[in-house]
Amino acid sequence: MKPIYIENQILSNYKSKIFQELIRIIWYENLNDINEIPQKVLKDLRNDINKEIDEGTVINLIRIIMGLDPIDRIDDVNLKDLINEATNLKQIQMPVISIIDDACKYCESSKGECLTKSKHIHCNKESTCSSCGQCMYKCKLGAISDKIEFIPMINMLKSKEYPVYAAVAPAFIGQFGENVTAGILRSALKSIGFEDMIEVAFAADILTAKEAYSFYENMNNNNKEFFITSCCCPVWVNLVKNKFPIVADKISTSVSPMIACGRIIKILNPSAKVVFIGPCIAKKEEAKEDALNDAIDFVLTFEEIGQIFKALNVNLLDIEEDAREESSYCGRIYAKSGGVSKSIEATLKEIDSSIKFKPIAFQGAKECIEGLNKVINKELDVNFIEGMGCIGGCIGGPKKLLSVDKGSENVDKYSNEADMKTPLDNLNVAQFLIQIGILKV
Repeated sequence: MKPIYIENQILSNYKSKIFQELIRIIWYENLNDINEIPQKVLKDLRNDINKEIDEGTVINLIRIIMGLDPIDRIDDVNLKDLINEATNLKQIQMPVISIIDDACKYCESSKGECLTKSKHIHCNKESTCSSCGQCMYKCKLGAISDKIEFIPMINMLKSKEYPVYAAVAPAFIGQFGENVTAGILRSALKSIGFEDMIEVAFAADILTAKEAYSFYENMNNNNKEFFITSCCCPVWVNLVKNKFPIVADKISTSVSPMIACGRIIKILNPSAKVVFIGPCIAKKEEAKEDALNDAIDFVLTFEEIGQIFKALNVNLLDIEEDAREESSYCGRIYAKSGGVSKSIEATLKEIDSSIKFKPIAFQGAKECIEGLNKVINKELDVNFIEGMGCIGGCIGGPKKLLSVDKGSENVDKYSNEADMKTPLDNLNVAQFLIQIGILKV
């Protein structure tokens, strides 16, 4: 079979189209023509690339879109049965990133070997995978893809059996449009069945205060060897654990803001379900870790939410704003590389300005690896290391909708607009801590 010379990740493009069509069909319960989708997609796909594509490739792409694993053998497939299987899923199974193996035979390679698999993907070596998702963008055909978790949660949103909360990553501002504020996004999410939207930056405020006080106590006890690393980014955490086990015990014992936010919501409303929304693929796997899977029920990306709004005809510019102030400058700046360090430093200064806080921030896997080697070799005099797997931090996540520069500009503006500058100014934090009995009035 002759290879397809293609650079535009055509299966990824079709993934978006099929996802939106499935959303409309399932949401509006218009299932009559659903079994025609594979043949329709096949026809369009064959016309686009002028090659014969097997139905199995399309079926496995549809399975991934529904949150299911691809399968080796494709017999007669009834999409209604697949929908029933997907909508009854309680949790997406690992691994989140899947390969449509039967598509690989169409791909161009000099020796018939997949360079992406050999260089970038480690699904068969889970202990070395950082879940960064970069392998998806190295595959020319788009045959490496992350499962989408929306189809399994459609019934949950529509039934109102549980209150479903959206926990939105700090990088959200501006991602869905220049004039789409937090209040507009909250209203839009409510319009498709969410009970409410909580900014994860609020949880970041709580964790910042915790880390600052912990740092203060250790330094006040004259612990000269003390240093810790951030724990927000799962790519960073996996990288440290897998490649630098000698400093793995230096990772903060806190959970990430995503996990903290999910747990906070469930403390306040034990019957709640929580959906994290962000620019990150690795968060899909973090949410399913054994020690953490009580917090977040499903994960969606900015890209997926944008497609959901489009499929359900949600016009963000025609929605009334549901505004409230939840987070401080420090919580909001977590979206950028260096933001965690700045937040802890600002909070620490309010606690005790004499404490010597010597942070450094690394961004992108290459810089993280090089920087950690320097720290281990004592070439850098630091006591706090912030690591972000993506260049720019979360604003550079693989499922962002804006450039890093534009995302950075938006986060800076939104952060500077905050009425509260540090977690210690945030009355929402104090109110929560009082409510759960940690802080007394």
